[in-house]
Amino acid sequence: MKKNDFINIGKRQPRLDAAQKVTGKAKFTDDYSPAGMLYGKILRSPYPKAKILNIDTSKAAKVKGVKAIVTYEDTAGIMLGPEQNLLCKDEVKHFGEEIAAVAAVDEDTAIEALELIKVEFEPQMPILSIDEALRKGAPPIHNFMDDNIADEVKINFDDCEKEFAEADYIREDEYTTEATHNAFAEHHSVIADFTHSGKLQIWLPVQTAPLIQKRMSEKLGINESDVRVLNLNTGGAFSGRGVARAHHYLAALLSKKSSKPVKIHCTPEEEFLVCRSGGKNKFRFKTAVMKDGTIKAVEAEALYDCGAYIETQFTMARFVGLGLQMLYKMNAFKYNAKIVYTNNIPYLFHHGGGFVPARFAFGTHLDLVAEDIGIDPAEIRLKNAVSKGYRTLSKNYYASCGLKECIKKVLKKSSWKRKRGKLPPFRGIGIGCGVMNSGGKGVFDHDTSAAFIKIGEDGKVSLFTGLPDMGQGSHTVLAMIAAETLGIKIEDITVVSGDSDVTPFDIGAFSQRGTLTTGNAVKNAALDAKRQLLKTAAKNFNVKASSIVFRNRKVYPRGEEEKALPFEEIVFDTLHSSEGRYVMGRGFFNPPTQSVDPITFEGNNCLAYSFGAQVAEVEVNPETGQVKVLRVTAAHDVGRALNPLAIEGQIDGQVFSGMSQTLFEECKFDYGQILNPSLLNYKLPRPFEIPEVEHIIVETNDPYGPFGAKEVGEGPIVCVAQAIANAVNNAIGYPIKSLPITPEKVLEAIRKKMT
Repeated sequence: MKKNDFINIGKRQPRLDAAQKVTGKAKFTDDYSPAGMLYGKILRSPYPKAKILNIDTSKAAKVKGVKAIVTYEDTAGIMLGPEQNLLCKDEVKHFGEEIAAVAAVDEDTAIEALELIKVEFEPQMPILSIDEALRKGAPPIHNFMDDNIADEVKINFDDCEKEFAEADYIREDEYTTEATHNAFAEHHSVIADFTHSGKLQIWLPVQTAPLIQKRMSEKLGINESDVRVLNLNTGGAFSGRGVARAHHYLAALLSKKSSKPVKIHCTPEEEFLVCRSGGKNKFRFKTAVMKDGTIKAVEAEALYDCGAYIETQFTMARFVGLGLQMLYKMNAFKYNAKIVYTNNIPYLFHHGGGFVPARFAFGTHLDLVAEDIGIDPAEIRLKNAVSKGYRTLSKNYYASCGLKECIKKVLKKSSWKRKRGKLPPFRGIGIGCGVMNSGGKGVFDHDTSAAFIKIGEDGKVSLFTGLPDMGQGSHTVLAMIAAETLGIKIEDITVVSGDSDVTPFDIGAFSQRGTLTTGNAVKNAALDAKRQLLKTAAKNFNVKASSIVFRNRKVYPRGEEEKALPFEEIVFDTLHSSEGRYVMGRGFFNPPTQSVDPITFEGNNCLAYSFGAQVAEVEVNPETGQVKVLRVTAAHDVGRALNPLAIEGQIDGQVFSGMSQTLFEECKFDYGQILNPSLLNYKLPRPFEIPEVEHIIVETNDPYGPFGAKEVGEGPIVCVAQAIANAVNNAIGYPIKSLPITPEKVLEAIRKKMT
């Protein structure tokens, strides 16, 4: 279909939940309090490493209003991972680790009880850095290990040694990034109610209801069908709400023990402990090129601090490694990543699936390679950019790709040629590029989404989806897809979500899969409903079903719009025919992809990829080291723009988050304890520091996406850090190789440049 043929797709559609949220009427987990609810609180370790000699809860149990206390004895056998008990038994391995939990009639009583739980500790010497953990002879964090390497990823495509030997030039650089926090608006919160005939009801902000349901069932020893997951709204996730955390299980156990609903709401300090955001990382890149800028091969090494416990870092490290050979053509690629145990709080990754630190490192490294061989950094990207029909070394195939178009358009719009190398002192301009998958196999052996469409006799449609909307506007896009397929308006659609007892299966809102995977499921469900209506319409008009048109709430034979009947009349006739068919469409979509081979790391595990390029302009104050981002020009290949307004909003949000990680964000620690565990002390950009953003939407009409669409959920953020960092390096003439780029680092770089 051509753009002008759509009645919903491509329109600037405000979000369906916008009015509820801006007026404060939208309800989140902490806004809900079931009758008789108790308040849960968790006792946490004050040490990064210590033995537990004794736990005495006797005084706490006597406090009036305390209804339940759980310790390791109540949770024996419940493991959060292969090395992690739900509650500590005889040792703690990081600051803030869970030791006990209390449920009481109010928060103050619960806090009073926590203070009366007596724990006798014997502090131990912790290991708090990657270097220390990898030091020869370093004691293992976990007794069952011989060292502190939690896991390792080794990828090797073709012959790097041969390519390096044939190259004209080789450069090597090392980079570091600090720990960050997801900083979403809604704190972790959970309400567990175990009072309904052994069935657990659990309210929480979530990315994936099925995974929560599965884990709660496994750990608590109940049937999956006896776990009901409810999600009112989710105030942001950025990879931070993908799995069940300790407080989810503890709320359930406290509820079971007290026979009352129990709420646990994390304080700002606790939020920094439970989120499992991005950790401290180290990268080394070595790139071989020819004189004309052709990339021959890339070798990469990564060290990831996972903290005291590992979760899904192997998947993240693999994902990052494979992604590094998916943006530019190369003949060979080698990647070695080590995931390292320390006594830091457990880490996972931040916004962008772990890609932001790696893309920052490789993107700034590539600029230095280009500078060394006398090539414009934009030119080296254009020369090696992948394109439609390209198959990567890992066998991923690009059915659509607008990377070159993104680069060309962003260069033109930003006046790159006029500005690069010609700006006033301490003004700089830099470029960054990115690629991002639209879903992909990983959590399960499939990547399935399902959807239901129910149409009432008045023509109004209920769309049932298990995909959570975490603030990105996915429910609005799904409603647009359903409305376009049925030939009605988005106002006719009501989205039903957030209840695992009611909504169909959906793996969840991660890996940027919502638009492509769930969108296709919704389209298929709408097509199923439409087929049922076509039978009635064909009979009413006495024509073949293939000639029937659904458009603008009307149904008519093609070319005979004057005979049109209202959409709701066809629905009514279908229901009240002799067949008495209630219109209920069902659809699912499981992308026909392959899982990544665990040995070769090959496999086309994703159908579609988004691409992007951004140019950032900055101004550096040489006296203070402050960096001001003046503007960001962003071009992104989204397949087809289903909702341009939402796409621009996503780009704006990710420019903010990417800029924040580049210049501001850092969790500061002292002996394993976070020193800035609140948004008052954890630096984020203020409104006046947010730059002007120019949006360029590139459409490539992907053959696998619903109406040609691909992801835009996290693709833009992987471009931002490298673009801003390259602009800063351009402004001061000296490379900064660590994030965040603080004023202190800028001043030090200026000093080194001048000496």
